[in-house]
Amino acid sequence: MWLPLLFFQLLRVVGSNQQVLGFLGESATLSPALDVTQRNISSIKWLILSNDTWISTYQGGITNTDHFGQYRGRLHLDISSGDLTIKNLIKKDAMKYVLEVGFQGDEEISRKFVLRVEQRLAQPRVTKHHGWSEDGSCTVTLLCSSPNTSVNFTWSSTPLATILFEGFHANTAFLLASMGADQVVSFTCNTATALESTSDTLNVECVREPIPKPTPHHPHCVAFGYGVFLGSCFGILLAMITFILRERIEDCIYYLTGKRGRSS
Repeated sequence: MWLPLLFFQLLRVVGSNQQVLGFLGESATLSPALDVTQRNISSIKWLILSNDTWISTYQGGITNTDHFGQYRGRLHLDISSGDLTIKNLIKKDAMKYVLEVGFQGDEEISRKFVLRVEQRLAQPRVTKHHGWSEDGSCTVTLLCSSPNTSVNFTWSSTPLATILFEGFHANTAFLLASMGADQVVSFTCNTATALESTSDTLNVECVREPIPKPTPHHPHCVAFGYGVFLGSCFGILLAMITFILRERIEDCIYYLTGKRGRSS
């Protein structure tokens, strides 16, 4: 019973696809992890495109990594392990790769790989948008922007600040926080995907702003100012009374001069 079970286990390992992650512009290595301590490799073939296009080979003691134009100058084949390194990754490199290795004695094995090529997560940028001081403490508004989309934002601070509000919109995160007077707080914005994470930190200082003292005025200047103000008010009031009672005043003048009023 153990022989069929062993056969199916080996078949599952050989037939499975090993997942490899690489980043644009960097290098990725497809490593079959061969046990070559007791065996000598006689041939190596790396293939793509339905397993019928060579990209790198080792045959008859000769290594060739220039079979396919897309990879020319970007491949390195380790003939002792079968590892294939692809340099300066591009999006078109993301595909299935097949390795066929021959050993002396006509033994052959095969390995399958699926290479993913992703954009490296860029570092976010934290900026102070606004800040004000009140009652011996400071309130600040911070912005954290990332050039990448579909990232998760988280905030942290050292020492711990009081978080009043957190918000997110598109690829920007907002933070409203309160900190003590004369305190320096390091605010860190973390961005993450399922593959990696990165962060940026901004040091914010809460500085007490001195309350401006009123400028003292000379006593004579103050008295003069009050006099001008009261005189102006009295003049305006007198003009209003004169305008309202002007007809009665005119009748009194006519009467005192021996003439009858204009209304009789």
